[in-house]
Amino acid sequence: MSAFEFVFSLFGLVLGFSLVEVLSGLVKTVKLRGKVRIGWLVPLLGLFVMVDLTSFWSIAWQLREKIPANYAVLLLGLSISGLYYFAASMVFPDKPEDWPDFDSWAAAHKRQVLGGIFASNLMATTAVFSILPPGMDLTFFFATNGGLLAVMLASALVKPHWATGALLTAMLAFYFWFSLLPVLNLA
Repeated sequence: MSAFEFVFSLFGLVLGFSLVEVLSGLVKTVKLRGKVRIGWLVPLLGLFVMVDLTSFWSIAWQLREKIPANYAVLLLGLSISGLYYFAASMVFPDKPEDWPDFDSWAAAHKRQVLGGIFASNLMATTAVFSILPPGMDLTFFFATNGGLLAVMLASALVKPHWATGALLTAMLAFYFWFSLLPVLNLA
């Protein structure tokens, strides 16, 4: 078993549970279609959590040779994956029937969701920075991660629903664009 396999066996499980948490919330919501107003903020939040989590999973795989198997890394992985689970658990209400308008749920809980994802990304970005080779040009790294973190924080703090939705859509567009870079041979 490699160091990466050992480390990822712990937080890969928690990240998987995070995806299940969002997907099960979606299923409960679809079953209540017509009884509650779903709106668009909660689905955008759920999609963002899943896409961001998948990005984290992808980056961990890309850095697998550089991730050591030690207690500090296990604690960091547990902290990051635990925050993802917390955020994923806050996307959909436990009892959707108690929230006739899901945009109200999103407004009341988006700070917990986006704050958890922000903290996870900040910790992961710091960890990645610490293992990058010295002398590497970090302009692109800081521009993309810094920009994404700034928009994430802004989306957690803005009040109007339309602004939250626009910022979530912008971050999802960023992830889509970023996923195309290797295909277009730009990364």
